[in-house]
Amino acid sequence: MAHESFDPSQAAVFNEFSHKKDNTFEVCYFAIHGFATVTCPILAAAGAKLTNISPDDKWQKEKAKAPFGEISADGKTALQAAEPDSIGRYLARKFGFYSSNLFEETAINTFVSQGASGGEQVLIEGSIITWIIYNEQHLKDNGSNGHFVDDKLTYADFKAYFLIYALEFITAKKDLILHEKTLAIWKVKEAVDLDPSAKA
Repeated sequence: MAHESFDPSQAAVFNEFSHKKDNTFEVCYFAIHGFATVTCPILAAAGAKLTNISPDDKWQKEKAKAPFGEISADGKTALQAAEPDSIGRYLARKFGFYSSNLFEETAINTFVSQGASGGEQVLIEGSIITWIIYNEQHLKDNGSNGHFVDDKLTYADFKAYFLIYALEFITAKKDLILHEKTLAIWKVKEAVDLDPSAKA
């Protein structure tokens, strides 16, 4: 039998729920995960009803039942989902931060799929530098307006926003992400920070 999160019999309820905008969400995450990656900023920008909850002492029991052992973000009426990226993509689509056509969707997916992984030294010497170089250039080519796609807030901006904070922390002593050195990347952070609706 399929896990309840992937049970095909839930498709109709899920689809009905996905079109509603007045849902209430409970987002459960550990404090070390910042703003639950992009989940809380997306919900805040959408004006969704949001309650942040910290895992209690029952979290190990819940974790064992959760898909892939991930604590979930829960829209109380119908949906339980785990895995930050699938939650983020779902919410971005639901609230209009994903794309308005296939071209934009492909562009967003391209930027979102870039990642940085490995130990600190590997990151600093490799994937972080590559991410900074290519994204800084793309953002400049897009007019240094603080957005990856056109001039609007999308899932790619939310993902970069979270990554910028993570990179600032990881590379604090290396000064890789600085306003003066990475002006176009910094503009993404400022664009999300300055959007009053994106505060969780």
